[in-house]
Amino acid sequence: MARKKVSDQPKEKVERIFLSFTEAQEFLGVSHQTVYKLMKDGLTSHKIGKKRVFLKEDLVAWIKGH
Repeated sequence: MARKKVSDQPKEKVERIFLSFTEAQEFLGVSHQTVYKLMKDGLTSHKIGKKRVFLKEDLVAWIKGH
């Protein structure tokens, strides 16, 4: 019986619960500078290594609250 290569097996799509800085900017439809202003005004963000990320649920809550 031949073994299947790992690449031959169907890949499960992993759903990310966060967006990168640029993705958050696009999601909100605002400029880079506006994202920084929103962060100063209380928009929650997190650091993963050197990258800043935003939880999707935090962005949706921010939109609903403002």
